[in-house]
Order: sequence, then C-alpha cells, then structure tokens
Amino acid sequence: MDNHFDVIVLGTGLTESITAAALSKAGFKVAHIDPNPYYGADQASLSLDELAQWEENHSATNHGELPPHARQYSVSLAPSVIPSIGPFISSLIASGVSRYGSFKLLGRVVIYDGGVLKDVPQSKDDIFQNKAMSLLEKRRVTRFLMFAAGEFENREELHGQENSPLLDFLQKTFLLSGATARAIAYALGYCYFPSETTLPALHRIRTYLKASGRYGSSSFLIGYYGGSGEIAQGFCRASAVSGGVYILGRPITSIASVEPGEPEHPVLTSDLPQFVVELDDFPDRLHCRCLISSTALLPGHLRTRADIIRPTILSCSSLRPFAMARCIAIIDGPITLSSDTEGSGMSEASDSSLLVFPPESLEGGSATSAVHVVTAGPGTMSAPSGKGILYISMPLPSNSDHSAETLLRPYLTTVLSLLQSEKQQKTLIRSTFYMQELVSCTPGTSDSFVGLLAVPSLSPHPTQGIDEAAIVAEATFRKAETCLNGERKELCSEGCEQIGFWPLLAEIEDSEGNDLQW
Repeated sequence: MDNHFDVIVLGTGLTESITAAALSKAGFKVAHIDPNPYYGADQASLSLDELAQWEENHSATNHGELPPHARQYSVSLAPSVIPSIGPFISSLIASGVSRYGSFKLLGRVVIYDGGVLKDVPQSKDDIFQNKAMSLLEKRRVTRFLMFAAGEFENREELHGQENSPLLDFLQKTFLLSGATARAIAYALGYCYFPSETTLPALHRIRTYLKASGRYGSSSFLIGYYGGSGEIAQGFCRASAVSGGVYILGRPITSIASVEPGEPEHPVLTSDLPQFVVELDDFPDRLHCRCLISSTALLPGHLRTRADIIRPTILSCSSLRPFAMARCIAIIDGPITLSSDTEGSGMSEASDSSLLVFPPESLEGGSATSAVHVVTAGPGTMSAPSGKGILYISMPLPSNSDHSAETLLRPYLTTVLSLLQSEKQQKTLIRSTFYMQELVSCTPGTSDSFVGLLAVPSLSPHPTQGIDEAAIVAEATFRKAETCLNGERKELCSEGCEQIGFWPLLAEIEDSEGNDLQW
C-alpha cells in the first residue's frame, strides 16, 4: 500500500472522526488508525458480546450472565443526547453524515425530588400546565426563562454575578424556591456540581431553550444503535468515501518525528517536520506531514510537545470532572418512567428519557455530584423487544477511593424501584460498573512540534459533550489545514469568505429538516 499521507489520525473517537471526515472531504490524504477492533474509542457502541470482551481489558465489574440474542443489543460506553440546535447538528447535516444514521426525539426529562419523579417544564406552556407550582412561582420561572432565552450578557440582573454559583443567582436574583432552582440548575442547565458558575450555565440553558420546538417538543435528539459510537462510525464512513484509509485492531508500537529531507524518510517535499507511525504486525511504516491524535494514544514525551486543541467554549462547565463513574444495566421489561406530575403535558410513554438526581437528593448517594440516568430501549434500536438499558453516570471532581459500583449501586436500586409497577415487574439481567478516566492535558511547550495536534478527551457532559466534539473538531481541522497548506496569503478581494469546514458540500441546499432520518 502507499504509506505516505498528508494526515494520520490516531483514535476513532467522535472528535477525531469528525476531523478525519472534514480533512478527507477537503481533499487531503488521510489515514485513520485505532488500536481497537471497533470504531468510537471511549464512546464506542458495542454489542453485549463485545462489551464482555471489553470488560476483560478494563477495570470493570459485572454481575449476571449474558442474555440470549446478545448481539441484538447496542450499548454505549459514554451515552449522550444531542441538542436539536448547535454545532454538532450543523456538522451532521453539512457533512451528509445524517444520511448514515437515524435519530428520534428524547422522550422526557425528569428530576428526582423528594422521593418522586417530576417532569421538568421545557416551555412556557409546560410551566402553566404544571399544577405542582404556585402561580407566583410560575411567573418567576417564566421571567427567568425569558431572561435566559435572550441576550442576557449585558443585562443588569447578571452584572457582577457571572462567577457566582447558579443556584445562588436563581434564588437571590429571581427569588425562586430551592426546589425550582435545583430543577433549573441540574435538569435545564445540567450542572454537575453545586458550585458551578452562572455564565456558562446560562449559555447552556439558552441553547436548550432555543432548541425546543426545532424538531418537536423536546430540546434533544437521541441516536439509534447506541448513539455516539454509531455516529462516530458514520463520520468514518464519510471519510472513507472521500478516500480515507482505515486500519483498526493494530496496536501502535512507535511514533517518531523526523526532519524533512532525511534520506531514510523521503516522505514529502515540505519544510515541516514529518512523523512516522509503526503498527504491530503491520509491514509498512506510515508517514505523514501532520499527526492528529487523542491524548490517550500519544506517548508522554510527545504529549508534552503537542499543540493541544483547546478552543474557548462559552458553555463549558466551570468545573471539569476528574473521572466518570459509569454503570450499564440491562433490564428485563420495558422502560417507562412514571411521574406524579399531573397536567405536565409530557405524559407520553417513551423508552428514551433523561433522569437527573441532584446532589443530596438520594440517601446514600452523592452530596457533591449530580447523577444522570439515560434510558434506551427498542425505540432507539438499542435493545430487543421487551428489554431496556439504563446508563448511569456520576462525575467525580477528584480521585475517589470508592469503586464505581459503590458509588452507583444506590442509584441503580432506586431506578429499578421506580420502574416497578403492579402490572409488570422489571428484573435486572446484567450490570457493568466501570470508571472512565479523563486524560489530563498539559499546555504545549515552546519547542512543540509543528504539525503535532492533540485532541483532548471528549467531554463526558450528557448534553453538551457532543457539541464540544464538533467545536474541537473544527478547530483541529483549521490548525491541520494551516500546517499542511502554510499560512495562506490574502489573495482574494475584501469580503472573500473563509473556506468552509465542509468545503465539498458548499452547494447543499439549506434543508436541515429533510436531512435527518427519523
């Protein structure tokens, strides 16, 4: 095979896959490599057979036997939901990758409050149909939502409060009750911790309020067949269609930088340093002018000399978790969460939902972290008929001495009890507990390699992580393009537009609603 490439991308996580697709569509010669035998890296979607093999190579604890038809399940290692408006949806449509996947509206968002589940109002109509709030509280919530949906940056209410905890801001500035403030902070702003600051959360809330009604009543979509891993594979397919070369299941044995013009490495006539990648049980050395890698796959001596892509993201949480404790539970029985909220306008049965446990909401649970539970079932093509999947995740602000099972078992027990009904009992078939380590990044040194780009771990945030992936991917594409083409001179006249992120699809009509498959 021809082993000379413009770009080598290491890792098939969502960010790397979006980047590879964009570079391939822009005409660059791309090789995309992953030591795993599957796409998606830490966001992969796996069958239960594949999950069992994955558990053998990771510090995971499982209980229960594999159920029959294990290959009919598609489980995600890092589940997320997709805001209906945002950079990821834009990339999904502009790239054409929406044709490779299918999506549906997320059924419900509910919060665990006082031992019961309550629907979270997502619109003005939902608020005034809700009988659990007083009229005065409804007016205060409506006033806040009108503030959050607008241009709040220069509003008097926010002045001097940008870095105060959101919970304090809601109660002091808008006089909301503690219960309502918690619902907004954790199930509309999706804060992880009580100390998260106001401005980033407001940016998230504004995005979700604008997304409501885009494709239906929910602000979020959920992907079929496991979500993020299936979507990453779609971007890999787009790269392959444009000429990208894929090599999976080959561990990386060596990554080295070489000076251009060395007789042993006559790669390309370029003034840039070049890189050589060697793979286990693979006959050819692979050469490139630009190397893009997840931080997890870069050796330490190269990680410190890489240009780490860190664009400013206004909706970024003020506190980033150290790790994520995760649980995947397979349930015998359909998953439909009951609610005590009458007249909420959101009583439709759905097996896809997002359940939020605020800090201190559960006896024996966490006092410092919000816990999210994503449910999926046959409606998302993730499980056979009559079965369901629970994804439970807890962000950890620092290293923990407790296992994932110790941290999450109380939440699994509670969710199972909430799912029980007189007509049909649900039983736990199998559960897997594991820690997802988030590789830390150190800023590049002054002698960093030109053309060596490191992509940080995908944000584990259940609602904004997928948008951050698209933002980081575009920033990585721009840097790689600059490395490969050099600093372009301003040859065009004033008003000339910058080359698009998806340049080969510039003539696509603006028909976003028709491109998504349902």
